Amino acid sequence: MTRPAIRVEHLTKSFGSRTVLEDASFDIPAGKIVALLGQNGSGKSTLIKILTGFHDPDHGSGAAIVVGDERLPLPLHHGLLHHELASFRIAAVHQDLALLPSMSVTENLLIDRLGPRSLGRLSWPAVHRRAQQMLDRVGAVGIDPRAEVSELKPVQRAMVAIARAIDELTSDQGLLILDEVTAFLTQDGIDQLFDLVRTVAARGIGVLFVSHRMEEIWRICDRAVVLRGGRLIRDVDLMATTEDDLIGDIVGQRLDWLYPDKHAHSDEVRISFSGVRSAPVRDFSLQARAGEIIGLTGLRGMGHERLVYALYGDAAHCLGELSIDGRVIDLQTLRPGAAYQLGLRLVPSERLLNGAVGEATVRENASLPLITQFVRNGALSPRRERTWAQELVTNYDVSPADSEINYARLSGGNQQKVLMARWLETAPSVLLLDEPTQGVDVGARRDIFQRIVAAAQSGTTVLYTTSETQDLAELCHRVLVFRDGIVCGELAGSDVTEDAISRMCWGGSARQLDPVVEA
Repeated sequence: MTRPAIRVEHLTKSFGSRTVLEDASFDIPAGKIVALLGQNGSGKSTLIKILTGFHDPDHGSGAAIVVGDERLPLPLHHGLLHHELASFRIAAVHQDLALLPSMSVTENLLIDRLGPRSLGRLSWPAVHRRAQQMLDRVGAVGIDPRAEVSELKPVQRAMVAIARAIDELTSDQGLLILDEVTAFLTQDGIDQLFDLVRTVAARGIGVLFVSHRMEEIWRICDRAVVLRGGRLIRDVDLMATTEDDLIGDIVGQRLDWLYPDKHAHSDEVRISFSGVRSAPVRDFSLQARAGEIIGLTGLRGMGHERLVYALYGDAAHCLGELSIDGRVIDLQTLRPGAAYQLGLRLVPSERLLNGAVGEATVRENASLPLITQFVRNGALSPRRERTWAQELVTNYDVSPADSEINYARLSGGNQQKVLMARWLETAPSVLLLDEPTQGVDVGARRDIFQRIVAAAQSGTTVLYTTSETQDLAELCHRVLVFRDGIVCGELAGSDVTEDAISRMCWGGSARQLDPVVEA
């Protein structure tokens, strides 16, 4: 007997007068992996929240969720369905994984079963065995149930979250939603995770997979569903379409010009670094020219991820020198405030943790570095600040174009636009970027790329840290590849290609240096 597929019919959701999801209908067949695609704000998150019971679809819209021939009662309450369909469940794993780092793998897997009633009669050996069975069920090998989650590799954390979600399904029938779970994984981690997902699907579980990385969609998915502006635009077998067509559906136009053309940079050296040592970086020197875009990359843990933070003064121990505009700075004494005064700006990878205050408004986050320009006679002019902020979100195409909305309520792409706008408005001498398109949809990526190139064309030097080899190949004049804390190779000009970058990441060799001496 064919196991049930899940079908959503006429899902519509409005908040006040604003409709964010309109009449969405499609199938997720059992045992298949279906991509859910769309720009930030397209309705993806709302659809997932309906499927997991956090939102009730609009009444009177004819909305239904159907398993086999049975319609599920709405709203679904956090994926726990009607007792008559107890063999079918919906579980979701989101980008943040919802794990408690200070607790063990076992405690995270079975946290809802370790309540007060278990105290005094809990058999930890039995509990650990149960946790091991959950890990084994999804093929998550090499994970000790007794280990603290903080000690695990990123891919292992993702596997723990998926093992917990699969256990919620209670059988080999159900729907697993994976929402941007690959965002912080290395390529080998993604490979491991995809093997696990294929194992899950082979057992008959339907998978709804959300990612902004098109290469992942083609590797793992059978079908694709595209939302744009809250409406279903396309539901297609991936064998019957192309990547260009899908991207066109996502953004509403062809993206032959996703990447701006490379420009000629100045011969003038804008900034130089010498003898930089800040664990895990063991030796780094560079002369960067005005208008030059320089990529920093390598396999995870090779040092490039921490370099831009050390160069901005955000490292506990950093040796070496920075030279800019005739000034020589001892990096051991550099702090972010001083780096800012020198004309450096840093856009971190974790926006909400290190880049902004989620509970503050877009206006407050954007205007903070420039607050003195809104002060007259010792007093802040709120009207001038609001006018400036509103013009900013309009000029940088932030959606919604409301400077008074809380920053955390914006989609990832629009959050990043605000951070980029904030720093670009200060006309930086040097822009330090760490994974600037992480968790950003393809349309917002295009806008961010254009802003980066425009800044470089005006003379800003850009140091661009990312694991996205295509972005590096299309945007950068030079790419420095790190291995074991040092630069193992450099590509420039026509040699900057995806293939060359990948080969150097995996096959470069590094000379041996003495360990870093902590200051």
